[in-house]
Amino acid sequence: MKHKLLISLLFLALLACEGDVIDPALRGRPIELSAEIEGMRTRVSNSSWEKGDAIGVYMIPSGGSLSSSVLRGNVKYTTTGSSSFAPASEKDEIAFPFNGSDVDFIGYYPYREDLSDHSYPVNVNDQNSQARIDLLYSNNARRLNEKNPNVAMQFTHQLAKVVLNIEPGKSMNLSELSVIISNVSMEATFDLTTGTLSSPTKQGDIYFRMGSGGTFAEAILLPQADLSGVKLWFVIGDDVEVYNFSLSEALEINEFQPATKYTYNVILFTDETAITAEGTITPWVEGPSVAVTANRTEEKPPVIKGSKKDPYTVAETQASQGDTEVWVEGYIVGYFSSSTINSFVPGSTGASDTNLALADSQNETDKEKVIPVQLPAGAIRNDLNLKGNPANFNKKVKIKGNIGSYYSTMGLQKAKEYEFID
Repeated sequence: MKHKLLISLLFLALLACEGDVIDPALRGRPIELSAEIEGMRTRVSNSSWEKGDAIGVYMIPSGGSLSSSVLRGNVKYTTTGSSSFAPASEKDEIAFPFNGSDVDFIGYYPYREDLSDHSYPVNVNDQNSQARIDLLYSNNARRLNEKNPNVAMQFTHQLAKVVLNIEPGKSMNLSELSVIISNVSMEATFDLTTGTLSSPTKQGDIYFRMGSGGTFAEAILLPQADLSGVKLWFVIGDDVEVYNFSLSEALEINEFQPATKYTYNVILFTDETAITAEGTITPWVEGPSVAVTANRTEEKPPVIKGSKKDPYTVAETQASQGDTEVWVEGYIVGYFSSSTINSFVPGSTGASDTNLALADSQNETDKEKVIPVQLPAGAIRNDLNLKGNPANFNKKVKIKGNIGSYYSTMGLQKAKEYEFID
């Protein structure tokens, strides 16, 4: 099934190729771009993109490649939520070459500024924002010029998607259910020049993104040709009940292919009964259906870095790629008097109530060894800030939030849960 998105982009540039400024009278005709995403969309809601979505577009001489010749490279276009995209800035506008020569277009989503050698880094560890990892690619718009300004780009999903519809057994509460898939591919590189994924560079365990009430879970995963050794784990509470099954037992589904959505309808029964799951594959790409069965297990589920059981240290947070909804552990050693890392103040005297500084050691005074933690208004600010709670100084705490740039360094934003550690 195909969902068509018409994206009208007016490229009114004065740049014929990167860095070359041309006379306005000689500029090429603006192109009109339409984009089509094959299969079921995960990023797009109904017929429009979400506000702030950005795609990257390359224009190359017809028959050329990104590795040899680029007229315009990695141009960023954004949308306010409609099907129309506009340049992120004036310098990002593109037009056909004014000499009428043919060109090809290559596009991808989501946009990244920090690409090197046309290699797109793929990391599916953090499933909290599906949009950030749902890689789309287009290279079908070819041999176009100002006499034929309609550019129809067709984007395809490059990763696979697994959806779980979960039905609880009798008297079973799924509000504290978490789902883990273990021993899957986590990191790879996508080559925009050839449109291919590299072999995975890292294997590991991934938490599914859970829906409300624990009855729905989903994950976007790297394609994987061999599912032997891959398991799904259903964990209720703090390992109160654990269920799993090996995906290799489902002979009809023995790999995860690009652009394919795999749906498992899972029933969790009581202690005396196994889990029964029916699996189907629906568009993105049509495929077979399969039924799988799993037993209650005494095995311990995988422990994932950044979880409450295995929180990041401060040093690990500083080296993080920006995971969301993760736990960080450290000592409260001070605060920040303004919005830069240089304003770190050890101790609690004169403290701010909107942030705190976390370190791996008590009494830390080196600004290079601390991270800032944002304290949103509410209970977590009231309980943790040093201004109102000077006794929290040097206490060890776990805090859940989003790792990202904060106070000009890597820090923890939007803190939402915490737990003091004796």
